[in-house]
Amino acid sequence: MAKKKENKDLLQLGSKQRAGHLISAYLRAVGTEKTELVDVAVGPDKCERRIVSKAEALARDIFKNAMEHNDEKMRLEYRKIVLDRIDGRPGDNQEDEKEKRGSVPDRISEINKSKLNRLAKNSDR
Repeated sequence: MAKKKENKDLLQLGSKQRAGHLISAYLRAVGTEKTELVDVAVGPDKCERRIVSKAEALARDIFKNAMEHNDEKMRLEYRKIVLDRIDGRPGDNQEDEKEKRGSVPDRISEINKSKLNRLAKNSDR
C-alpha cells in the first residue's frame, strides 16, 4: 500500500509539471499571434499604426505603465518588472526554485525516509 501512495505522489507531481509546461507552450504560441494594433514611433514626430504580436503589445503596455501610471507604488512595481527582465534576473529565480525543490538525490532520500517511517509505523501495530 505504501508503494501505491508513493507512486501516486510521484504521478501527481509529474502531472502538475506536464500541465505547467503545456500551459506555458500555449501562452507562448498565443503570444506570437499578430493581432494587436498599436502606435509605433518611427521618427521624432511620426507614429504609424502597426499590427504586432500579443506579446509585444503586452510588453508595450507594461512599459507604458512603468512610465505613466498614476499610482507611485504601481509605477515602481512596473519599473521593477521592466528592469528585472532587462537585466535577466528571471533566470536567477528559476535557480532559486530548483534549490527550493532540492536536488534529485535529496528528493529520493526524502521519499525513502517517508517510506521507512511508514513501514516502521505499520510494524509497531
